[in-house]
Amino acid sequence: MAHASSGTVSGAGDGLTDAAKLADADLPPVKDDAVPWLERIEGSIARSRKIRGGNYVQIATVSPEGLPCCRTVVFRGWVPSANGQKAMKMITDLRSEKVGQIAASPACEMVWWFSKSSEQYRISGELQLVGADCTDQELLNQRKQQWGNLSDPAREQFFWESPGVPFSGHPEPPVGGRDAEGNVLTAPDTFLLMLLWPKKVKYLRLTDNFAQADQLDAACAAWSCQRVNP
Repeated sequence: MAHASSGTVSGAGDGLTDAAKLADADLPPVKDDAVPWLERIEGSIARSRKIRGGNYVQIATVSPEGLPCCRTVVFRGWVPSANGQKAMKMITDLRSEKVGQIAASPACEMVWWFSKSSEQYRISGELQLVGADCTDQELLNQRKQQWGNLSDPAREQFFWESPGVPFSGHPEPPVGGRDAEGNVLTAPDTFLLMLLWPKKVKYLRLTDNFAQADQLDAACAAWSCQRVNP
């Protein structure tokens, strides 16, 4: 991220500094000391709950050729683990390019920009895919629950033709992913949960150039955080 000097952010051409001016001046105050990122991001999410698209995030994987591949996905909540950690929950299609990329390298980075409070989170970690063949019953339950929580149009997409192949006409999936009686169909094999298990988080607040870095110590499953220069 661009360095700050004399109270301004260099590289303003990226639009982030201008976006900071649009922040709501009536937002509740945010602590200026280092706060664990999970606690901090919950506040960011709460401030943006009413903003359309506020749960859209950008996530980059690595292609087999070592090239970054970025796309926008929807953050759909948290999945806790037995050791107290939390995964960030998203969904994807088994036939999408990212599935092969994750199989080759689960490393990824997410960027989440909160326009309401002019906050940016860069979250690095590893991705885990949860399909019908998963052997973890808790994760299978999470997958089943998420399938039921999807909107009808979102469920239909997993019955479409394979993504990325030449267009052969409009698909005719089961309407709403439901049967003739209106019951939600069982999730097809194409439906996957995509879980991001964070290992490192870089936070920046553009209203005052506050920056923080959080790091997971895998040995003891504990996070450390400290304020850093932006």
